[in-house]
Amino acid sequence: MRRDHSVTQRRSQTFWVCSCILVQTVVLLSWSAGLFGQQESGVIYGRVTDSRGHSQNLMVHLLAEGDVPAGDVYTDAEGQYAFRSLPGGEYWVVVEPDGFEPVRQPVRLDIQVNSKMQVNLVLEPLAEKGATPSPIVSGSPSSQAVDARKLAPAFDARALREFDKGNASQEKGDFEGAKRHYQRAIGIDARFYPALNNLGAIYERQGDHTRAEQVLLQALQINPNDGESYVNLGHVLYEEGRYPEAAARLEEALKRSPDSATGHFFLGSTYLKLGDLDRAESDLKRACTLDPGGLPAAHLQLANAYLRAHDSIAATTELETYLKIKPDDPQAPAIRKLLARIQPARN
Repeated sequence: MRRDHSVTQRRSQTFWVCSCILVQTVVLLSWSAGLFGQQESGVIYGRVTDSRGHSQNLMVHLLAEGDVPAGDVYTDAEGQYAFRSLPGGEYWVVVEPDGFEPVRQPVRLDIQVNSKMQVNLVLEPLAEKGATPSPIVSGSPSSQAVDARKLAPAFDARALREFDKGNASQEKGDFEGAKRHYQRAIGIDARFYPALNNLGAIYERQGDHTRAEQVLLQALQINPNDGESYVNLGHVLYEEGRYPEAAARLEEALKRSPDSATGHFFLGSTYLKLGDLDRAESDLKRACTLDPGGLPAAHLQLANAYLRAHDSIAATTELETYLKIKPDDPQAPAIRKLLARIQPARN
């Protein structure tokens, strides 16, 4: 992989990030099992069968919040599996079986309420077209929002007031209120594409990919040169696992907003999904250069790229950098245990 380090001056952005990005981590399975300590008593268990009730013998992955690997186990002869000694929190039970649709099942483990959670998975066969299983993609609560007051067009003053109210609601975490204000702004001025962009970002944050794509395409019809709408649309396509389309949209975004750290982050993440490690590394490094402390998730994705390239030294550096930026991250203990597993390879 390349190790070139280009440094460019960071330019002011025309959007803001309202919350951190959760990234799917793709680490080597041999380093991911048993990341959590033995002092906790939570258990996630279940059985994997096909639609006819036949037991399935396969590997089951457990991901913690942020898609930090929390363990991998094989089912037994009865299709049963169990992950033990888990701390409380949000998890996803994931299987990607040959011949079946992939499954990603969320589960919340609240040890104070119930220390044992059962998650049974029923596998459905692939569609007859014979497509390979679509990638399992993590959700992301990120939102790239356009600031209409920095833009050239003269928008209706009433629409601007609604837009400002929407931004204020979004900053407070009131996304339903923000949506109402953005919709009112669009009702006042149908060509008010910043409100469409921000509305699309909220729909994506809430997991409504269909609506997000619709309003972002509408924003781009009004202003085909809006780089931030391209970034958000690329994000939507990334979350849907439509990686070639996501890459194309994100490339368009960076033609218009070349210093978008978030655009480079998602493009690098997309190339990582497509298996192009060199291009993934280049864009993720660029994201880190443009926003050294504001996109810690880029360091996690770089670590993923280096682990896939079997470069444990570079991966260690990125994980350590991430922990310096976010030492109190809830997944910091799991990352430190991952570090402990891969650091001996440096010697």
